Amino acid sequence: MKRTKKEQLEFTATELFWKHGFKKVSIDEICKKANVSRKTFYTFFENKSALVIHLMKKMTDEAFLESRKIIEGEGTFAEKVEKSLNLKLERNKNMSIEFVADFYNPDSTDILDCFNLIIKDSMSMLTEFLRKAQSTGEMNPDLNLNYVLWLMQKQIEFCSSPELMSMFPDVDTITKQLTLSLIYGILPIKK
Repeated sequence: MKRTKKEQLEFTATELFWKHGFKKVSIDEICKKANVSRKTFYTFFENKSALVIHLMKKMTDEAFLESRKIIEGEGTFAEKVEKSLNLKLERNKNMSIEFVADFYNPDSTDILDCFNLIIKDSMSMLTEFLRKAQSTGEMNPDLNLNYVLWLMQKQIEFCSSPELMSMFPDVDTITKQLTLSLIYGILPIKK
């Protein structure tokens, strides 16, 4: 299937951003690898930040749709958490540490505003999911939901720490460790 020029720019940018982060990748590099002129680039995107925001929104919309299917689908709370973790790991596969660092520490206030809106929407969906699990007794009702959400927000902030990133070989491992430690704590997982 042949891609349009815009799709080729999106595909190439995503590939380069995930490998090198978006701060290090230039518009010229994207255009060269996509075999598209700078003029064509500017036909679709005002600048590199606009491209990054476009890709963030596209990626987030897809992730929210998949997450919503899991949350509203069949299964227990524990099964849904497991499916959500697997989805998160699958979506983060091949994502570089550089990309995560740029994602959590963007240069552009537009990118930061977009990122914060994504976090807000994500936390809203998560709050609804956890509140329902507490009401059905599938999640510990003694846990203060605001505290759990605060911990999750802190985990997002941890992702900008070079110290944390240096402890792990890749984003998959960081994601899994943060999620498992929040969900299961330090006790072994009972199978």
